[in-house]
Amino acid sequence: MNVTMTKRLLVLLLLAGLPLLAGCPASRYFAYLLFGGQEKPVKAEFTGLKGKSVAVVVFCDKRTQYDYPDISLTLASAIAGELEKHVEKVRVIDPRQVVKYQDSNIYWDEMGKTELGKALGADFLLFVPLEEFSTRETGSQNLYRGRITSQCGLWQVSLPERKARVWQSETIRVVHPEHDPSGLLQENDRVVREKTERLFADRLAKKFYDHKVPLE
Repeated sequence: MNVTMTKRLLVLLLLAGLPLLAGCPASRYFAYLLFGGQEKPVKAEFTGLKGKSVAVVVFCDKRTQYDYPDISLTLASAIAGELEKHVEKVRVIDPRQVVKYQDSNIYWDEMGKTELGKALGADFLLFVPLEEFSTRETGSQNLYRGRITSQCGLWQVSLPERKARVWQSETIRVVHPEHDPSGLLQENDRVVREKTERLFADRLAKKFYDHKVPLE
């Protein structure tokens, strides 16, 4: 019997033998002592970014651009920060350089991904098309809840376009705060947005390096 199974058996025996403690703070604390802090490893989905350069390109519709004019820069910067922090020797093209290219080439989104990656001087292009981006609770002007939804892809610039997509994510969706919208103060919009972008960046960057998650 492994350690995890032994610990779980101990909890079951405790709750069975001490029914008065079941559900009380003492039993919950005992369970935390046995299970708290345990983690399981998760392998990276793609490991080829080590020592390579990558351009993070965010795409959104005109309505989102109007509501959040700097979203391409702020979200790409958050993603770049997480990649540089956790992927060994990766070099992320300055998001300001990427946005400048987008602004000066109005048909950039019609380019092939490898052509765009080459224009940005990158080995890989990480494309982040926003299906949803908002900081307001649906139907409310005063309550804030950040939401980002995207299905991202990674293109290896040196390959022919039709073979260049080397990784595709499932749909990534983050919501912050998860359960209740934030309060009524105007400053909450900025705070909620920053936290939502960091949450999405963390979720996306984890696809490219080994990490651990809490054991359920």
